Amino acid sequence: MPSQRLFIFWRFAGIRLFLFLMHKLTFAFCLFVSLAHSAETRTAKNREVFFSPAGGCTEAVVNALEKAKASVLVQAYSFTSAPIAKALVDAKRRGVNVQVVLDKTQKTDKYSSADFLRNSGVPTFIDSQHAVAHNKVMVIDGQTVITGSFNFTKAAEAKNAENLLVIQDVEMAKKYAANWSEHLKHSTAYQGHADKGQ
Repeated sequence: MPSQRLFIFWRFAGIRLFLFLMHKLTFAFCLFVSLAHSAETRTAKNREVFFSPAGGCTEAVVNALEKAKASVLVQAYSFTSAPIAKALVDAKRRGVNVQVVLDKTQKTDKYSSADFLRNSGVPTFIDSQHAVAHNKVMVIDGQTVITGSFNFTKAAEAKNAENLLVIQDVEMAKKYAANWSEHLKHSTAYQGHADKGQ
């Protein structure tokens, strides 16, 4: 009789332990799924992608520039976009430290925004040390990186097949900013129309 009672006791104890463990495992699994979903959502919010033609690339760049508070570093191959140039100048007038490094073709491109930027007080430089300075990059406030195939031009927005990434990542921004600084070292100040024909 005592052994039967002991058996019943341990049987119920085992069932209770099993149910307790199942409850804890279910809770842990739900917590894991929730955290994974939260991390995925944060990651998704930390990066955006746009395409052209007419896919909102220019608008995305302008929107990011309108939020700039401290600094904007730019590398561009071709730069003829009036809305983006205006957004850079507006940021400069808000007290943001804006600096631009352009490919040497922008010295002679009659549609380049280089003169507008320089005449508006934005430090503008020419990188002539490469066959082509083909980067299309912006680093905003040391935390936002804008890059992709998208040139900062009207044609890239309206006619070309391009892509643009807007990424919120401090470590990536540091790497892009460091690369920007390396190119600035061998760049020269843009001198406006006097450069044409050289």
